[in-house]
Amino acid sequence: MVDSLLSTDIYESFNLYSHPEKFFLEPTDLGGGAASKHYLEIDRHTNVMRIVDSRKQRVPIADTDIKFIYGILGTIKLVSGYALIVITKASFIGQVNNHNIWTIQDTEIIPYKKTTLHLTEKQIRYNRMFTDMLTHVLSIGGFYYSTTLDISRTFQWLQENAVPLFKTRSMLDRSSERFVWNGHLLSQIRQVPGAERYTLPVIHGFIGQNRVNVNGKEIKLTIISRRSIYRAGVRFYKRGVDAEGHAANYVETEQIVEYDTPDKHLTSFVQLRGSIPLLWAQKPNLRWQPMPTMKPTDDQLAAFTRTFGWHKQHYGGKHVIVNLVNQKGREKKVGGELERIARQANIDFVRYHQFDFHKECHAMQWHRIDLLREQLSQEISQFGYFYLSPNSIESSRFQQGFFRTNCMDCLDRTNVVQSMLARESLTEQLRMLGILYPEQKVQDIPLLENLFKHRGFAKSFKIETFSVSVWADNGDECSRQYAGTGALKADFTRLGKRTYLGAMNDGVNAVSRYVRNNFGDGYRQDAIDLFLGNFLVDSSDLPNSLETSILSTDQNGLALIAALFAMSMTILCLLVADNATATLFWLIIFFVCMMFIFLNGEEFVNTPKLKLD
Repeated sequence: MVDSLLSTDIYESFNLYSHPEKFFLEPTDLGGGAASKHYLEIDRHTNVMRIVDSRKQRVPIADTDIKFIYGILGTIKLVSGYALIVITKASFIGQVNNHNIWTIQDTEIIPYKKTTLHLTEKQIRYNRMFTDMLTHVLSIGGFYYSTTLDISRTFQWLQENAVPLFKTRSMLDRSSERFVWNGHLLSQIRQVPGAERYTLPVIHGFIGQNRVNVNGKEIKLTIISRRSIYRAGVRFYKRGVDAEGHAANYVETEQIVEYDTPDKHLTSFVQLRGSIPLLWAQKPNLRWQPMPTMKPTDDQLAAFTRTFGWHKQHYGGKHVIVNLVNQKGREKKVGGELERIARQANIDFVRYHQFDFHKECHAMQWHRIDLLREQLSQEISQFGYFYLSPNSIESSRFQQGFFRTNCMDCLDRTNVVQSMLARESLTEQLRMLGILYPEQKVQDIPLLENLFKHRGFAKSFKIETFSVSVWADNGDECSRQYAGTGALKADFTRLGKRTYLGAMNDGVNAVSRYVRNNFGDGYRQDAIDLFLGNFLVDSSDLPNSLETSILSTDQNGLALIAALFAMSMTILCLLVADNATATLFWLIIFFVCMMFIFLNGEEFVNTPKLKLD
């Protein structure tokens, strides 16, 4: 029988043999030694996959290109046919509970067909566009895996489900479908009998780790953020929840502490972020901040109830909604509706908590975040954390409740509040482990507190660290994946205070977000939908919308061309002609065109073309 019956660990690496007729994937260890007596064979013409015993049929070497790869992301159907996606470069992040964690640095998309001569010119263009989309998603970064640990699950979940029968299932079968980003890509390979150890689950989000010595005792702190595949996408095109209650920008973040005495002690604290759990939208329209909209006919109560029904099923315990949106202006409509629906639903395990972040912390008074800490302090203690005791399951602890934080984007304000909650929980964990004295807090230990914040401090103390500023780095990565830039307000997360330099950096990031969200996010959303399988390529029915251009001959295209021409003429008149009347004329034409463009802003932004929301 094949080796998968003996272990559920994923093979560490492979030799990929590319033959004109077939692919052969031979399992190896990282040193290049053989790891199995079997290999995976993929026919490049029929797409048939099978596990082959190398003792009966050796891998052919003639006319074969050999490449070392770290793993298989999966396969996907493009216009030219199927393509194999493999990991060609990966970096070691560190160990979590003695399991190696890796981040993907480079990949390769290898078409089954070695030529595109069988395609029309249009099909060749579309094949290239779809390939570029996949490359774009993979270039975003933030993809992580382990060949021995299911990092799509929290440690508490793994402990609660640690039954022998469950452990015999393949890692992909027992992983969380919500957080495995290559589930669609692996759909073919997972159907092959005996291929369980070839199917590597990959998560998208952030993993950072550092070590620090506190009171003469060394601990290892790890942050794992897992981004959901449901309603995945970009800032303005994915808001709220869908009909099933899946929230946009949903990220589960787990803070893990490991302490060896020499027995290993492990604690973890899980918190959640996700778009306001209602049916609402905020489509880009060239305005700095589009107005959020909700349809009166939508059943908001049902959407809210379904969202927290899943929370209860998956996490158990109690849940606190920490709503940070403004209580006036454009945010009030959605924030106020969330409060109304939460009260109407009256779910016994859900509590709604409002904190108007901008009102309380205006004029850079960010010390006032302590107000929220005091308001939530009792529940922080009541909810507790997960503790895996080295002695017995009876002496272990389980987290009894969870904070679900949101602002409008679930980025900048959410980052600040989540790092505050993590710091408070860390204090309790380290006291329980005997690392902090009863009267000490994380804030009282500069070495520990500053590891939450700046980079230079860690270097000056020569701390062994994989990633300093781990919470600020986590916020930046979550922001970059959803909004296209690093987080705003990152100076507070890194330095513990607001600075004018940080405010200036926020201005740069805000402008960059505006440009990306209006003129690039449609493409990004299409790329994510293709990668996740939300859009399936059909070579006989290619979407013509992909080839539409904003510089068209309709009224919108003509308005844009006219605006560009008028702007050019205005500049030319200013530089060359000494004619105020002509300059004023072309300036007026330019402003009229721009007014038309902004009044019809939704027609001029870059929108998704593959899948309508």
